[in-house]
Amino acid sequence: MSNGYIDKKFLVIDDFPEFRRLIRRMLESLGIKDIDEDGNGYSVIQKMKAKAYDIILCDYNLGQGKKDGQQILEEAKHRGLIRYSTIFIMLTAENTMPMVMGAVEYQPDDYLIKPITKEILMRRLEKLTKRKADLEAVEKAIRKNEYTHAIALCDELVGTNPKNILEYLRLKSELCITVGRYDEANAVFEEVLSMRDITWAKMGRGKVHFLSGEYLKAQEIFQTITEENKTYMEAYDWLAKALEELGSPEEARQALIMATEISPKAILRHQSIGRISYKIEDYDTAEEAFKSAITIGKNSCFKSPTDYTGLAKALVKKDSSEEALAVLGNARNEFKGDKEALLQTVLTEGIVFKNMNREEEAKKAVQEAAKLSEGLSGKIPVDAAMDMAKACFEMGEKEAGMKFVQNVIRNNHDDNKIVRMVRDVFRDANLEDEGENIIASTRAEILRLNNEGVGLAESGRLEEAIEYFEKALKGFPENKIINANAAQVLMMHMKKNGKDDQRLYKVSQYLDRIKKSDPSFDRYRQLLNMYEQITTSGMELKT
Repeated sequence: MSNGYIDKKFLVIDDFPEFRRLIRRMLESLGIKDIDEDGNGYSVIQKMKAKAYDIILCDYNLGQGKKDGQQILEEAKHRGLIRYSTIFIMLTAENTMPMVMGAVEYQPDDYLIKPITKEILMRRLEKLTKRKADLEAVEKAIRKNEYTHAIALCDELVGTNPKNILEYLRLKSELCITVGRYDEANAVFEEVLSMRDITWAKMGRGKVHFLSGEYLKAQEIFQTITEENKTYMEAYDWLAKALEELGSPEEARQALIMATEISPKAILRHQSIGRISYKIEDYDTAEEAFKSAITIGKNSCFKSPTDYTGLAKALVKKDSSEEALAVLGNARNEFKGDKEALLQTVLTEGIVFKNMNREEEAKKAVQEAAKLSEGLSGKIPVDAAMDMAKACFEMGEKEAGMKFVQNVIRNNHDDNKIVRMVRDVFRDANLEDEGENIIASTRAEILRLNNEGVGLAESGRLEEAIEYFEKALKGFPENKIINANAAQVLMMHMKKNGKDDQRLYKVSQYLDRIKKSDPSFDRYRQLLNMYEQITTSGMELKT
C-alpha cells in the first residue's frame, strides 16, 4: 500500500458527527494521524486560515440554510486557502443538476458518492497524492512570489514526460498568464492542442486574446466553446466579458442567462445579469437577478451590498420605493460593522428618499455618507465608488460626488477603461468639461510626482526617493505606477545595501497591489524578476 498520504494533514467536513467519526476511523486505519473535523462552514474557514491542510474531505450538504460544500470550496479558493498541491474531495449523496454544476465550476479534485468504503477512499487518496506529489516545490515558489522559478520548475516536470504532463502544462500556462507572459502561455495552449482537443487549452487561447485587448478574436473562441460544450460554464462568463467590451451588453446578458439556466447557483453570474440589466433599463430582469444573488449568496463569500443597493435602485425605477427601503433595511442588518456597505446603503437610501420627495431625509443621508466616506477612499472598489458618485450627483450633492470620482482617477489615471467609465458618469451628470479638467490635472499631478521621485533615485538619493514614493502612496494608494516606482526604489536600495525583511515585505505588498490592479502591466514582470533575484540571492540580510 502506498503511504504518500500518511503524513498529510487532513480536514473532514460533514454536519453529521457519526459520519465524521466513520471517516476518521477509516483514515486512522490507513495510518493517518493528523485529522481535524468540523461540521460548520464558517468555523471550517477559520480552521483553514489557521492551518494549511493537505487533504480536505468535504460533504456537499451541511444542513438547511447553512454554508454548503460548494461555498466552502469557492471561499477557500477566493481567499487563497487552497494551494495547487492541496487535495479537495467533495463527498455527496446528491446528484441533482444544480448541485453537480455548481460544485463542478469550482473544480474539486474528485467526488466520492456516499456510502463510502475504506477501499474506495484508499484508492482515491493513492491516485490523487501521486498526481499532486510534485507540485509542492512549485507551490513553495509561488508563495514566495518567485513566479519565474515556479515556471522553470513546471518545465522541469514537463521534461520528465510524466503521465500527468497536461496538469503541469496547465499550471505553467496559468502562471504565465498571472505574470503577463501571454506569448509563452499561448505557446503552451498550442502545444496542448497539438496533442489533444482539450477545452481548457482553447479557453486559454481565448483568455490570452482577451487580456491582450483582442476582444473579437476572444469572443469567437468563447462562442465556439459554448456551442461545442454547453456545460463548460467558464466560457459563458468570458464570452459575456468580451461582448461587453465589444459594446454588446444585451448579447452579454443573454450569454449569462443561458449559463444560469444550466448552473443556477453561481452568484457572480446573477450579479452581472443584474448590473447589465439595470444598465440597459430592463428593471424587471434586474430585480429578478439581484433577488437571486441575495438568496444564493446568503452564505457566500461573494455576497455584496451592491446586490441590495442594485435591487433597491431597480425597485425605485419601478415605483416601489417603500419596498426599496425595506431591502436597504435588510442590507443594514446583513452587513453590520461594514463601513463600506453602510456607505453604499445610506447613499442609496438618499436616492430613494429623493424619489419619494422626502428631501430632508435625502439630505441627512448624504451628510451621513460624507462622514462614513472619510478614511475609506482607497478601500472602495471602482464600481462601488462610481455608483456612489452617481448617487451623489443624482441628489445634487456635487462636492461629495466629486470626491468619489477623484479618488478613482487618482488610483487609475492610466486605465483607459476606467477613465471611460468616469467620463460616462460626468456626462450623465452634465459635468463633462469639469470632468475633463479633473482628469487632465490629476494625470499631470501624477506625472510630476513620478518625475520628481525618479529624479531622486537617478541621482543616487535612494533614501529620499523611498520616502518620497511612500508619501505619494498615502494619496494614491492603489495607483499601479506609483506602487511600481515605490517597489523599484526599495529594491534598488537593497541591491546596494543588503536585504531588509521589512522592506522586502513592503515590496511584496506593492507588487500584490499591481497584480490586483493589472497583472498584464508591462513593468510587473520586470519587478517580479527583480524581487526574485533579491530573495533567492545569497545577498547578506541587513539586521
